[in-house]
Amino acid sequence: MTAGVRLLALHGFLGRSSDWDWLAASLPEATVTAIDLWATLDRPEVTDWPSMSTALDATLAGALGTDDRRPAFVVAYSFGARLALSSARLSSGGRVPRGVCLVSCNPGLADGDVSGRDERRAADETWARRILTWPESEIWSAWDAQPVLAGPGQAPPRDGLPASRETLARALTRFSLSGQPDFRPRLRAWGGPLLWVTGARDVKFAAIARELSDSGVPAAFVTCENAGHRVPWDSPSAFASALRAWVTTVMETAP
Repeated sequence: MTAGVRLLALHGFLGRSSDWDWLAASLPEATVTAIDLWATLDRPEVTDWPSMSTALDATLAGALGTDDRRPAFVVAYSFGARLALSSARLSSGGRVPRGVCLVSCNPGLADGDVSGRDERRAADETWARRILTWPESEIWSAWDAQPVLAGPGQAPPRDGLPASRETLARALTRFSLSGQPDFRPRLRAWGGPLLWVTGARDVKFAAIARELSDSGVPAAFVTCENAGHRVPWDSPSAFASALRAWVTTVMETAP
């Protein structure tokens, strides 16, 4: 990886910017800037997917600043990756940023999947009520017990909920997968370098990656063998190596 590369990192749901502290230590040649998504999602004007996309682009632009001499890449995990998919700026490609890495990302439910959207809406509304009313320890226990989060590693360090209960519950329902556009057409037309990372133990998302690859999405698909959904924390060494190799390839082949 070229020294001085900038990595803008987006955390997952119930995550925080400090979740990425380990990445800065693992890739000392890069400058890692972790974005606090809750500050963006808590803005009063952010009420739906279009307004969120506009706000996220502004947040990323602010983090990038005016320095276009150092190449920048976006790394986004799970909930953060879904939000990143909404960005027209990221999908269009260009010099800033040079590429996007999406980890354990759901591209969306099919527009005609009414039952699937209804089921997800009900599940997220249930979780929103839990976040608003349950003791914090019970929230974490139930969250970690979800089958999709099973893996060999440990969750990132925690020091309380990452935002107010109201902010978390509101974000969960407003940006539920039930209301997310199906971003598959955007992915098939993706304009810049794209790395799609999944864990081999995450059966659901590994299947999504195969589906996207078979449909012609122009991404580099990487599977980390000893990882579940929380790839960067289940298998940090493998993830950092895959990210470094991809960034290096992009830089070496860039015009």
